[in-house]
Amino acid sequence: MQVGGDLPKENYETKQTEKCQIPIYSNGIGANALYGYTNIAKINKPCVTISARGTIGWCEYRDKPFYPIIRLICALPNEELLNAKYLKYLIQKTKFDVPTTGIPQLTTPMVSKYTISLPPLEKQKEIVEILDKFDMLVNDLSKGLPAENEAVQKQYEYYRNKLLNFKVKEI
Repeated sequence: MQVGGDLPKENYETKQTEKCQIPIYSNGIGANALYGYTNIAKINKPCVTISARGTIGWCEYRDKPFYPIIRLICALPNEELLNAKYLKYLIQKTKFDVPTTGIPQLTTPMVSKYTISLPPLEKQKEIVEILDKFDMLVNDLSKGLPAENEAVQKQYEYYRNKLLNFKVKEI
């Protein structure tokens, strides 16, 4: 694991420029974690970032180079043993025990105390595939809602046909 430090003193921009293309991430959720841009990458391989302060425990899967700051924890799995996306899903369901005295924060020794279930890599990939599909349906409005609408339409047609399929008695 690595922990984000200070903002790079040189080559830092608040907006992406031709010179500074690499995102700088801090503790935060979604777009709020993006702090700015640099031309220096500290992390160059797939990893899971975990917010250590503020939004404690919030995690993101990152597969593009970036620069972590402000105590953002970066879990860099051994790719031969652990799929980074699988790790993200495990961390999402983890309730970290954070001290309530002083400034609430998560540290790498605290994260290191947790054990994880480690099935074979192929099984991890299967689990990730399934969870990614659910995640897409739940969080991607352009894909999830049409699929939901289609399912509701089929359900409606089924019940409509059941309800309206009766024998007519002649009088």
